[in-house]
Amino acid sequence: MTGDTENLILEHLRALRAGDTEIKGELRDIKARLASIESYIATLHGDQARTAVSLDELEERVQRLEQRTGLVEA
Repeated sequence: MTGDTENLILEHLRALRAGDTEIKGELRDIKARLASIESYIATLHGDQARTAVSLDELEERVQRLEQRTGLVEA
């Protein structure tokens, strides 16, 4: 009877270890995907900043053109 109990406990421990290994693998995958998403978001922020700078430069150019052509008061 004691041997059966020990074997049952060992079986459960092995199953828990196998589940733990599977969870660790899935966690690694999730971390990798999250890092990829973070990198993508950082790229989008950079693109947005460059777009804002370009728009600011265009606005300045339009204002200069308007002043030169007399469309607005200086």
